[in-house]
Amino acid sequence: MQATVAASTFVSGQTVRAATPTQRASRTSVVVRASGEESRRAVLGGFLAGVAALTASSAQAMDLIDDRAVRAKGYDIIYEARDLDLDQSVRDGLSQIRGDLSEAKKRISESEKRIDADLAGLVAKAYWTQGREELRRQLGTLRFDINVVADTLPKAAKKDVLAAKNEFLAAVDKLDFAMRKKNQADADKALAAAKSKLDVVIAKLA
Repeated sequence: MQATVAASTFVSGQTVRAATPTQRASRTSVVVRASGEESRRAVLGGFLAGVAALTASSAQAMDLIDDRAVRAKGYDIIYEARDLDLDQSVRDGLSQIRGDLSEAKKRISESEKRIDADLAGLVAKAYWTQGREELRRQLGTLRFDINVVADTLPKAAKKDVLAAKNEFLAAVDKLDFAMRKKNQADADKALAAAKSKLDVVIAKLA
């Protein structure tokens, strides 16, 4: 029983005073308003939604490219490795060059330019490894292209071209040997001879 005034009680002849009860604090409800946080979340959500919409729009944009002319030349043959009906000469591009004489002549001219410029520069700087690699790159197509063009010539002219080609290849062998031995004098001499022999071959193909 609560009382605001202390009550006196006698127990065994002593006065006992009841402790004055402590008044409890009244409870107050605290309302937390999250309107600011929710607003920030709403703005962020709208921003992200806009970015997603723009990304989707960019992803859906289409740019049409007409590659039929490129595909007609065999550009996508590398993706047909499992086509067993495709001839190996077509895969290697040999048939395409045989059927396009102008392309073969163009590659011969390009190889001549690289031998005269790139290979000569490497030999002059004594870059032997790079020089031998460049020489092999050019001979990789040059032999074949010369044969392709020679096959279109009369029999006598073809024989003459092939003989000149063999002389050119002999000069190339000497050049390769000189570069392997890292002999600058012999490499310069062999390079000049190889370039001269190649000029003879190209003149006979014209």
